Formats: sequence, structure tokens, C-alpha cells
Amino acid sequence: MAVLERSIYKKIEWYLFNYFNIRREINEYRDEVLNSGRQLIEQGGGGISRHSDPTALKAIKLASNAEIEKYEKWIKVIEKVIEHFKGTEKGKLLQMRYFDEYAERYICNKLHIERTTYFTWKNEIVLYTAMLAIQYGLIKVDRIA
Repeated sequence: MAVLERSIYKKIEWYLFNYFNIRREINEYRDEVLNSGRQLIEQGGGGISRHSDPTALKAIKLASNAEIEKYEKWIKVIEKVIEHFKGTEKGKLLQMRYFDEYAERYICNKLHIERTTYFTWKNEIVLYTAMLAIQYGLIKVDRIA
């Protein structure tokens, strides 16, 4: 019996598999905005509202990108998941499966576990990630399957 809908499960796994790529994208975006000239960030003219202040414009640009904001929330979620499972066998599975991208059979052999245990642990990791993502407003679960 599945607790999460397949689409939500796959979405969470996508973010786990792409954790390092997303972090890199966020850092590149920040660097681009912080090192950009006035033309890239210009959003208005001068005046009392400080739209002519380049530092303020950069801060506005960093704070107003919805996609980056969503990615930053996912990064926080995954970092909490890493911390939660740190130092455990499930933490090793998390590292090996999602970050090192080893295959199921290799992980089972290295951790000396059966396939059933592998899938149980993997599901626990994804479910814990889903609970945190719900807290951050990243996913909505309309119904429990």
C-alpha cells in the first residue's frame, strides 16, 4: 500500500537526485546577480524608494525570484533529511542512492541488506522528505492513497 501518490514520490526523488545541481544553480544565480552591472538589475528610476540604489536592486532581484525561492526551500528540506539520517544505515542508503546514484543491487550488497529492507528504507526516506516538504508548503497531499 502506497502512502504517497506516484507523482509526488517521483517529484521528491527528482529533488533528491538533483540536490547538488540545484545548490549549484542557486549559487550561480546569486553570483550572477551580485556581480551584475546596473543594466541587468535595473527595475526603475531614481527616487525616494531607493530604486536607484544598486545594492537595494540586487537584494530585490535575489528576493523576488519565485523559482530560486522554491529551490532554496527544497535545499533546506533535503539538508534536514540528511541531518536526520546522518550516521545511520538509512543515511548511507540516502547518500549511495540519491547522491552517488548507485544501483539497488550494489547498495544492498554494500549495506548487507535484502531488497525488501532497501525499499522499506528508501520509502521511509522519501516519506520523511515529503513530511518536511509539506511543512514548507512545497507539496500538497490532497488524499492519502
